[in-house]
Amino acid sequence: MPKLPRAVWILVLAMAINTTGSSFLWPFNTLYIHDYLGESMTKAGMALFVNSALAIVGNYIGGKAFDRLGGKRTLVISVIGLVLASIGLWLFHQTFTGYVLMLGLIGFVGGMVFPTIYALTGVIWPEGGRRAFNAIYVAQNVGVALGTAISGQIAAIDIQFIFIANLILYLLFAVVLFVGLNWIQVHPVKRQSVSAGEEVREPLSKSSVRTMLYVSVGYALLWFVYVQWQGTFAVHTKSLGVTISEYSILWTINGALIVFAQPLLTPVLRWFGDDLKRQLLTGTGIFLLSYAIVPFAGGFKMFLVAMVILTIGEMFIWPAVPAMAARLAPIGKEGEFQGYVNIAASAGRMISPTVGGLIYDLSGMNAVFMTLIGLILLAGFTFVRAIPNKAVK
Repeated sequence: MPKLPRAVWILVLAMAINTTGSSFLWPFNTLYIHDYLGESMTKAGMALFVNSALAIVGNYIGGKAFDRLGGKRTLVISVIGLVLASIGLWLFHQTFTGYVLMLGLIGFVGGMVFPTIYALTGVIWPEGGRRAFNAIYVAQNVGVALGTAISGQIAAIDIQFIFIANLILYLLFAVVLFVGLNWIQVHPVKRQSVSAGEEVREPLSKSSVRTMLYVSVGYALLWFVYVQWQGTFAVHTKSLGVTISEYSILWTINGALIVFAQPLLTPVLRWFGDDLKRQLLTGTGIFLLSYAIVPFAGGFKMFLVAMVILTIGEMFIWPAVPAMAARLAPIGKEGEFQGYVNIAASAGRMISPTVGGLIYDLSGMNAVFMTLIGLILLAGFTFVRAIPNKAVK
């Protein structure tokens, strides 16, 4: 982890707590709706569709609000909304309608949080470049490791308790941010390069717009693929005898590997230099290897191998996309561009549960596997089509 300014550390801590809170929910949404509320996989997918659809709206509004109201005000509004939504989920999670409504509200206000924190990080520490966004990415996965490790044990006792734990963590998130915002000073962004030889950020050229479009499409496709681990894969692993605790361990290892493997990854990323396109293609190839293993997994150990490989792939891809958006964003549009990045991710998350659940219900798990491998190849194609230019190298 690079040496970070104090203001960035506050955002890193806040993001870690926020992700810990959300990690009490997302690994178990499909299981809870399917196994405890007794709904079909298709309806479970529809619930997650609503969550991600409203997250897209939140991503857009959060990015716009950042540019117009400022990062601090936008964070205060979104965090208050997040706490209220988690209270609603705690109160109304026992019916499918209540669950969907509150999960959708969490998606909306939670969607406002992510582009705001990413954009605020870039504005506070513009010279940090890719390191700034990698720090937030690592913080997210500290939360994933902690949240899934604890939530799996809580869910094994009583899955109802995860809603209380989620609320407690969001309250802590609010406290840390409200106290920490006093230490964050946002200064006007100067027109300066992030690295030597990089172009000054001016109104976008057609090639830059095309690059961002291709990368966003590929990013959305890979999120579609990734989210199946939380949807159809969750049910598939259970059918093969993988317990809830073991399933949560997969996500704990995912988050822990991202955090503790950073010293090993740093020299590799240094070798890539500023060539983000090559970094994206490498990560996509690693994704493909992971999903080639999953169809042959018959128990926990093979799923663990596939998860480790998947995690390595996401370590190449996930931080590179917001870093690219930050480099391409004109001055005064930092929030909007981070909103677009999060919209792409949310679009993949939105479509994935419904489509994956429908394919599972109609054609079975083998059809799901074939679809995912095809989408990974398509994502790689879109990254290849991304036009290399100085803004993305």
